[in-house]
Amino acid sequence: MNVQRKDDSIIRQWQVLAKVCYDGESQTRLAMLMSHINRLPARQAASAHAEIETAYFLTQAGFSVAFLEATGGRTADLEIYEGAHRFFAEVTVIQSTQGSTRKSMGVRLQPHRSLESSDAFFEQALVKRLLSRMAEKARQLERYCAPVMLAVSVPDVPWGKGRPQEIPPLDLQRLAAMLIGVLVEVPQFSAVLLTLWKAPAQESRNPIRIRQVSWVTRPPGDSQDPRIRLLATNPVARYRLTPRELQMVQDAM
Repeated sequence: MNVQRKDDSIIRQWQVLAKVCYDGESQTRLAMLMSHINRLPARQAASAHAEIETAYFLTQAGFSVAFLEATGGRTADLEIYEGAHRFFAEVTVIQSTQGSTRKSMGVRLQPHRSLESSDAFFEQALVKRLLSRMAEKARQLERYCAPVMLAVSVPDVPWGKGRPQEIPPLDLQRLAAMLIGVLVEVPQFSAVLLTLWKAPAQESRNPIRIRQVSWVTRPPGDSQDPRIRLLATNPVARYRLTPRELQMVQDAM
């Protein structure tokens, strides 16, 4: 297959996946994803990037991963095995959370607003978008009788009119509490893996964490890894990931 070099990291990940995901459906899906990356502008190819990056992350965590054929949006994206236990992953992208939500809500933050206010607004906007996307995906995957992880990627810095806006540092404890509040409403999902590529995190002032949520943060300047990766498990999920599977994801984070 002719692989054009557009993003070195994604290309390397794709090449690894092409070797280890050798079944027919995976090879067909990988070819389609690479076609999207080669043909489409970066923003339109964000979903393909996210699917490759998520699959690669899970293989690096030690899972066996296979891509599933797209069938009109009624199947998950990935089938994952840890030994004989199987779960699925659905990959989705949320772009421009702050800018698009401001526009839709008719809200405009003024320059004199405090960082804390701006921070809280972004988190609430992000959770609102997550709620909408999770409701959509829950309907899509309502017939699954197996654990399902929703992998949400936020790849870009959000914007409004004019130049891109800087995201204020996120309070991950507050975001985690809001996310768990959303997650318990969708028992179809066993967990949410949230990946924020460019959003910074506040320094934690409180050592207390929510038991169902873990996260890893990184400083800026590392284009290979996201700034924040957060895993939230659903305490009321119909089907649950095993403790070993959760530990494997946390270790890979």
